[in-house]
Amino acid sequence: FASSGIAAATMFMPEKLTEVSESQLRVAFDGDAVLFSDESERIFKAHGLDKFFEHERENEDTLLDHGPLKGFLEALGKLQKKFYAKGHRLDCPIRTFLVTARSAASSGIRALKTLRAWGLEIDEALFLAGARKGPMLEKIRPHIYFDDQMFHVEGAAEMGTIAAHVPYGIAQKHNAKQNTSVKK
Repeated sequence: FASSGIAAATMFMPEKLTEVSESQLRVAFDGDAVLFSDESERIFKAHGLDKFFEHERENEDTLLDHGPLKGFLEALGKLQKKFYAKGHRLDCPIRTFLVTARSAASSGIRALKTLRAWGLEIDEALFLAGARKGPMLEKIRPHIYFDDQMFHVEGAAEMGTIAAHVPYGIAQKHNAKQNTSVKK
């Protein structure tokens, strides 16, 4: 569905749920192949990390194309703005997070510029520079986390976060290869 422009995700429930806020909806998103296209991830998978960083530097001022869940973030943003208009910016009952393996200094700039150009706000952007996402998700305690890579979805679920796998982008081809090799 995601390749057809329809947002889709499969939810994975952890065995033991982390306690989450009852007064604030917290939604966390991966960047590449979720909010943004998988353009940069394709470079990384085909040519490695150095070429990825080079590509991001060369394209720092070029916006990333949208990914399958951009529209969902837009809808959350519209709801947030209604609360802001009533003076509830600091105590808004909706909070959004970008949780990405990108690093802030090198490749994160492009992601932030893209969000800004789209007129979208993220309450917190967390650039993990390749670190595992599960421990950070355990700290921010989102109600749901969206990612295109099963490794991160499983890591989130292990930490007690409901995670949703977005079946979009180059990572799906990698996942299929891994699944095929495991079955043999």
